Amino acid sequence: RAAECGELRTMLRDLPELDRRIDLWVAGNALAVQTDGALWYLVLCATPDIRVLCVTYEDNGMKVGDRIIARGAHSRRDDHHVMLDPCLASPP
Repeated sequence: RAAECGELRTMLRDLPELDRRIDLWVAGNALAVQTDGALWYLVLCATPDIRVLCVTYEDNGMKVGDRIIARGAHSRRDDHHVMLDPCLASPP
């Protein structure tokens, strides 16, 4: 199942750095949906939860406020930010 925003900090707290890909599924409302013309950037989860950036190739019609599931290769940026790249995002 997809983790909810409020569960991420606890789930990821003891996750060690590994040399292999770890996929993460996150469910939440889109806080931002932006593009640079080539890629789409979807942001989920508001502070105090860990913020999640999903880097994907299409917006799939999603807009700010829509509930989405983002799934992709987990990369911890710091204690408060996670990036999923590559990432697939879709409505639940």
